[in-house]
Amino acid sequence: MFVVDFVKNGLADTNRSGQASSLMAITPITPGKEAALRTYLRGLDQHHSPFAKLPRTHFARWVICDDFLNYPDQRHEEHLKCSYLIFSACHDGEIGSYLDELVEVLAPEAHQIWGRCINAPTPTRGPELKAYLLHNQINSGFFVAAYGQSTAPEVLAALDQQQRMTDFVLRAQSLDPAALQQQFTTEFVA
Repeated sequence: MFVVDFVKNGLADTNRSGQASSLMAITPITPGKEAALRTYLRGLDQHHSPFAKLPRTHFARWVICDDFLNYPDQRHEEHLKCSYLIFSACHDGEIGSYLDELVEVLAPEAHQIWGRCINAPTPTRGPELKAYLLHNQINSGFFVAAYGQSTAPEVLAALDQQQRMTDFVLRAQSLDPAALQQQFTTEFVA
């Protein structure tokens, strides 16, 4: 099944795994704006991610890359001319429709983030931002989604069900069989 999903007409789609897609965009940061961008990203609430507003998102992150890592035994050192912002996301469905949602729903954050990048559109939202991110998109190469056949809401519902079951098991330790069956039916069957 995996090989069938991965190979279509002899060509691999390196940004798809089941129904899930991978998006990676690498944008150059305007020199002098790296510290402000880093401060903004660090200030985002880790428990209430902006991506919670995009229910199709399985995982997303921003990373600032300041330079290449050069080892002492390298023949030639390589360096970036500026810092880059790497954005990656695993999401449900096609990249285009996901970006349509992202550029509107995350417009306040987008201005603070991609607004500090070279050639970012002003305002940093809508079709112009979508075009900018697609222009800076990099193919994932080889992408495997942990739950490629399940949508993000389905995964969250399964995790919620698992937590409910765990809580029930812990509470039901001392129940006799009749009470256990009654409590289980009340909580999970009804």
